Amino acid sequence: MELDTTIPALLARETAAHGTEIILRKKDRGIWNALDWSTLNARVSEIGQGLLAAGLTPGTVVAIVSETRPELVFADLAVLGCGGVSLAIHPETEAAEVADLLRRSNTAVVVVEGEEQLDKVLGVRAECPTVQLVVIIDVKGLRDFQDPRCMSLVDLIANGTSQADWNATAASVQPGQAAVMLTGADGGLSQLSHADVLRQVEEAGQSLTVRPGDERLAVLPMSDPTERILGLYLSLKYRIVSNYLENPETAAENLREVKPTVFGADAEAWERLHARTTAQAGAATMVQKAFYHWAVKAGGAGGLMAWLANLLVLPAVRSQLGFGQLRVAYIGDRAVPAETDRWARALGITVRLINPFKAGGTHV
Repeated sequence: MELDTTIPALLARETAAHGTEIILRKKDRGIWNALDWSTLNARVSEIGQGLLAAGLTPGTVVAIVSETRPELVFADLAVLGCGGVSLAIHPETEAAEVADLLRRSNTAVVVVEGEEQLDKVLGVRAECPTVQLVVIIDVKGLRDFQDPRCMSLVDLIANGTSQADWNATAASVQPGQAAVMLTGADGGLSQLSHADVLRQVEEAGQSLTVRPGDERLAVLPMSDPTERILGLYLSLKYRIVSNYLENPETAAENLREVKPTVFGADAEAWERLHARTTAQAGAATMVQKAFYHWAVKAGGAGGLMAWLANLLVLPAVRSQLGFGQLRVAYIGDRAVPAETDRWARALGITVRLINPFKAGGTHV
């Protein structure tokens, strides 16, 4: 696996080598729409050109407040290509905390998903003197809205600089430049350089034995380091196809459709999967319920009975979850509870704890 020096360099290299290969999908109105490397690079480039025209300079912090969606990916990579620092804020963060993060990070540009997040940012903008521009991804419901310090993503792109300017800027980004700002569990901010990020991605990828052509479903917010580093950036490095939810409520359905080979989540997600599967078994017929509990117990015990359980029952359980093809499962926040871990192992799934927020960055 070739070593990369910066995330823009990684994107450029993979686009040149695998331009027509699918790297991302998003389900919209029941249809999975695919993007290849060339399309991804074009989306990133046009936003990057818009940010350059808006005056973004190396080291500038751009905060993104949105659900995890492809436009968030495009914006994040565009910021990094401009030499900026990207800070993803959880979309459910309260306004007061958003204001605190914007102030402490000296954020200059905020990218918001839509009207709800725009209202939140506008409500605290007066408290954040460094914020100069707000970019709106989805302007639905904002037809009559006007503010000299706000613009739609479409308008940002329309005002963009030349492709040559973008190419030169992205190529000039250095490994030691700050790239990603992350919020810790204690609310503290830490900053990782391109070299820090790619080092962690390289180590995690080799440890997890992911490979090109793997499929994953993005179920965590981009503000979570597991999604940011071990999801998006890991996928770009190892050419894993990232699939984005139609909406958070369709996660279980989308999981069954995608049938991921790689699944990065958090401990809470695994607890929910365990609880939902157990509840569904409890609502089944007496025979089905008995077979499920026998199979889980046998699968955890090993030996001949585990072999029989894996032959007769457990494949159907894994398939119902969407894990019929799962090869790699990992979390990045904390270990799953012992009961959930035993359940997953009984299904033949080992959930590995990989910490994506370790030493190597600097505190802000």
